[in-house]
Parts: sequence; C-alpha cells; structure tokens
Amino acid sequence: MDVIEGAGPGPVPAVSAAGVRVVPEADWDELVRRLGGLDSYTRLAHHRVSALLEPAGTRPVLLHQVHPDGEVALPLLLRPLPEGGGWDATSAYGYGGPVATSPQAAAAFGAALDAWARENEVVTTFLRLHPLLGNASLVPRGGDLEQRGCTVSWDVRPGRDLLSAMHPHHRRAVRKADRAGLEVVVRRPSRLDEFRALYDVTMRRQRAEAYYFFPDAYWEALLTDAERLGVVLVEGRLDGKLVAALLCCSEGAWLHYHLGASADAARAIGASNRCFLAAAEWAQARGTTRFHLGGGVGGDSASSLFVFKHRFDPSTPALPFHVAKLVHDPDRYRELAGTGSTSGFFPPWRRGR
Repeated sequence: MDVIEGAGPGPVPAVSAAGVRVVPEADWDELVRRLGGLDSYTRLAHHRVSALLEPAGTRPVLLHQVHPDGEVALPLLLRPLPEGGGWDATSAYGYGGPVATSPQAAAAFGAALDAWARENEVVTTFLRLHPLLGNASLVPRGGDLEQRGCTVSWDVRPGRDLLSAMHPHHRRAVRKADRAGLEVVVRRPSRLDEFRALYDVTMRRQRAEAYYFFPDAYWEALLTDAERLGVVLVEGRLDGKLVAALLCCSEGAWLHYHLGASADAARAIGASNRCFLAAAEWAQARGTTRFHLGGGVGGDSASSLFVFKHRFDPSTPALPFHVAKLVHDPDRYRELAGTGSTSGFFPPWRRGR
C-alpha cells in the first residue's frame, strides 16, 4: 500500500491497483517532466497549495500507468465526500488533466482508472483540461467531455512588438497609464500582504463568491512555495500607492495569469492594462513564448472579461477550454446525486461549496 502525504491531518491510504501506480511525492515533478507535461499547474507544489482551497482532508495524488504503447500520468486532488465513506477527485485550481506519451496509452487508461477508483472508493473525477498542453484528446474513454468556451494565449515570443499587436483600445489605455505616472515593477515576491488586501477589495467590489476569499494558509503557502511555483508579482503604483497588481506563475516557456487586483483609481487610468503589458514584456525578455491569460467568467467567450483579455493579442486565435466528467461508481453516484445524469454542475454535491 502506498501512502499519499499532503494537506490536512494524517495520511490517506491509496492502493495501487489495476496497473495504476500511486507515485511517491518525491518523484512527482520529475515524472511529469519526463512525460512532457511539467507546468506551474501540474507541479506537486501547486496541488498542495490548491488543496488548501478544498474541504479539510483533501490530498494530492499522481497516478501513473505504463502501457505497451507508452505512459500516462494524471494529477488529482482527492476530496473526502461530504457524508464520508469515500472521495471525489478533481483537478487542482486552474488547469490539469492527463499527460501521456501517446494517445494509445491514454485511451487504454480509462478502464484501469475506473478499477483504481473503485478500489479506493473514488466515486467521480472532474477534470479541467489544460489548453496549452492540449490534452482534451487524452481524456479516458467513458468520460463526458464538454467545451466551456476558450482561453487567451498571448504570443510573447522574443522579437514580437507586443504593444503594436494590441487592440487600439488597450494601446490607448497603456499610454494613459504612462501619462498618469503609473510606476510598474515586476519581481519575485517576498511578501503578499499588500496584494492580498487589494485583491480582497476587488473581490468585494465584484461580489465574488465566498470561495474566492482565500484563507490565510493559502497565501502563506503561495509565498512558501513561491520558487517552485514560479510566482511573479506585478505591481502598479500611483504616487507610491498600490492601485493595480497581478499574480502570475511561470514555468519553462509559459507564464500564467493567476490572480488580479485593482483599486477604483486604476480603472480610470488603464493601470491594469499597463500591468499586463509589463508582465508580457518581462516574460518576453526571458524567452517565454506564451502568456496564458485564461478565459471569461464561467468560460463564457462573450463575457467582458474574455474580451478584455483577448484584446491584448486579438490576432492570435483563442484556445478551446474543456472539462471532463467521469463517474467510476454509478450506483454510489446515483445515491449521492439523486440522478444518473452528469449534466449541469458536477459533481452536484459540490455546488455552492
């Protein structure tokens, strides 16, 4: 029996079964790297931090199967069921899904995953697929795959004129911020308290759900694991006061936008636009090729948030974003959900978490 160590009190026993191995945490990142999928969102550190946003007792787990046609790995968070007696699995905050060396290996993984899940009392798995990895085609057979809009991937390859490629509205906003005297700094953070305070103000203004007011432990873990997560802080100051900020994560050729914050004063002078451009320029100077901005509210590609993001690089096509829903134990699922359908919010017992 292998043991998953992670957030919360005590270990969770996870049995390797049906040829699916539970990977020791010490080997997590290197295995994902070897299979070609190491990213800020697939690292163990990100799963540990994200577990702090889930119910108490949530644990990271990396599953691995070797197939004659290749290998597949699947990073997950295991969450204890609300009524106890089992688990449901989900991708960590952001993006995830399988990493595989061949489509054949991924296709063969489904039956083994179901057997592993039943052995470990895992009722369902919910995956948010990674648009840059393009792993929607690797979802195990039997899963319900749904496209949920698109995400924006800003092309920041060295030599590209980032300002000229932006939508005219965004170029004007950037110049307005410069005229207003906005000072922007991009750095690796040594503290996050000022960003957090502005972020909480932003969430209250947007009337965000309680979930998005993250606990102390999350912010502390972000800072503790900042190096492994590649955390990058972008700060825009007006007369010394923080008015706009971005929190991003970098890994290899990609920079991901994670969280944003802005004061009312920032919106009047285009401060957030200037911060995004500064982050893109920082990434470009380091040889990064993509600045992944994410999608719109609820995956809606018609939302004002998506439009705002896409205007940074309107000539580059958006990437499709998919989720996948897998039911490993249909009888237990019907008992918990009151239905056999996977339509709508999944799994239904996590609605309003």
